[in-house]
Amino acid sequence: MKVVNRLKVPRTKSGLNFQEAETVGAAGFSFLASEPEYFSRFASITGIDLSDVAETAGTREFLGGVLEYLMNDESLLLSFCQNNNFQPASVRSAQLILSGNNSEH
Repeated sequence: MKVVNRLKVPRTKSGLNFQEAETVGAAGFSFLASEPEYFSRFASITGIDLSDVAETAGTREFLGGVLEYLMNDESLLLSFCQNNNFQPASVRSAQLILSGNNSEH
């Protein structure tokens, strides 16, 4: 059965649109924030100041950074994917879209 994009939201070559990529990124942030150890390590490695999180959390750059962080830790990525029913390739596609490295056509 063919899935039709009824919303007419532009899709990228990866099959994800920008809104779906943001959803994956937001899920990644939620995943990290749900475990103090995960979030503490993320903040430490990325150097983000906790006071900046509220200001930047919804930006495409931040969400793309969250996904890039997850992709750099295979066990964390797989746990995230399992908990959220994502494929690792979808996380990569979302990260590319959010970082602006994926064509919109």
